[in-house]
Formats: sequence, C-alpha cells, structure tokens
Amino acid sequence: MSSPVLTGEDPVMTFSFLPVRGLLLLVWLVAPSSALAQEPSRLMRPGQLDVHAEGGLSFIPPSFEAGASTEVGVVGLGPGTLSVGAQLGLRQCLLACSLSGVLALERVSTRDVHVLGRLGYHFTWPGKSQGKVDLQGALLGGVMEARILRDAPEFRYEGRGRGLAFGLAVGGNYFLSSRFFVGCEARLRFASGLYALSLTRGSYAFTQEDRQWVRLGLGTVFSAGVRLF
Repeated sequence: MSSPVLTGEDPVMTFSFLPVRGLLLLVWLVAPSSALAQEPSRLMRPGQLDVHAEGGLSFIPPSFEAGASTEVGVVGLGPGTLSVGAQLGLRQCLLACSLSGVLALERVSTRDVHVLGRLGYHFTWPGKSQGKVDLQGALLGGVMEARILRDAPEFRYEGRGRGLAFGLAVGGNYFLSSRFFVGCEARLRFASGLYALSLTRGSYAFTQEDRQWVRLGLGTVFSAGVRLF
C-alpha cells in the first residue's frame, strides 16, 4: 500500500482562495476602464490658452463671416473661470445686401472688418459632459470698419468708415482629445459710424442717410481650435 504524497498545500484552503483570486483579477481588468470613464474636466482653467479658426453665417443681413480668436483663462470665479481674449473677423454680404438696391437695379455690396475684445465666463455641466464640453458666455467690445460699394446705372461710389462695436456671445467647445476641439457660438453685434464716400462714376448728391451706417449682426460661427497649454 503506497503512502500519500504530501504537497504542503491544504486542499480546503486552495479551494477557498480561488474565488478571491478571480475577484482580484476582475478588479484589475475593470479598474483601467473605470479610470478612463472618469475623464478630467475640459473647463478652461486660469493660465490655459485657446486659439480658434472660425467661419459661419450671419442672418441679419445674410452674409459670410471668417476670422480667428484667442482666449486665456484669468481667474477662477465660482464654479467657472473668468477669461479675456480678442477676435478678428471679416464679414462679407451675400446676394441681396440691400432690398431697395435690388428693386432699383443697383448692386450694393458691404464688407466689415472688426477687432473685438472678449470678456468671457467658462463653465460646464456636472456629470459625464464635463469631460468633453466647455461652455461659455462673453461680452464683446471693440472697433469695426465698414465698407460699401454702390453701383447704379447713373453713378457708382465707394465708402468706408469706422465705429465702435459691441456684442454678446453664447456657445461652447466639444473636445475631440485633450487639446483639440470644435465649437459653435451664437453672436449678436451692433456697430455704427459714418462713411467717408467717394464718387467714382457719374454724378450723385450724397445725403446724411448715405453717410450713416449701422450694422446689426445676428449669426452663428463654427470653429476648430486647440488648447495650447
């Protein structure tokens, strides 16, 4: 009769450790995916700098807009961050820039260039969206240069003038990675000034209404940007 071979392991203890090992293995596999699910907030922090390239449409009047902007976080304020920045933009009127001009068989083209400062406030919704979204509202203020070309059968003139511009903006950025994002912003702007007009063909007596320009812009701008640091 052969003697049992002693291995030094208790079968009861070995069996009891199997569920524990399985549980530890499950925790080890799930832990990385849980860490990835809890992404850090994309809310702009003090010292962070965003740069955007922009393009979009204005509805009043119908026009195309393109430009660039930059913004830096300054100080934490409540649940968000106060920021300052600047934006440069060009707006070109499309199709019927003037209904009266269309009816009178005239071609009226307007173009505006603006340089505006931004005072913004960045915030985010708590929960899963904070890992991808940075929302913001901003006050705008600066200078706009307005240009006009009016071409009629009897005359043709050009003009340009500068004036103060103000506005509001509301929008947000969606982060595709830790640095790159796409964004959308609705903007309302107002500016006014006087044209310096010059006649290039025919004869025409300029009126005060011709010299005065007013720009009320309402539109949506889409952007692609990068958070530099």
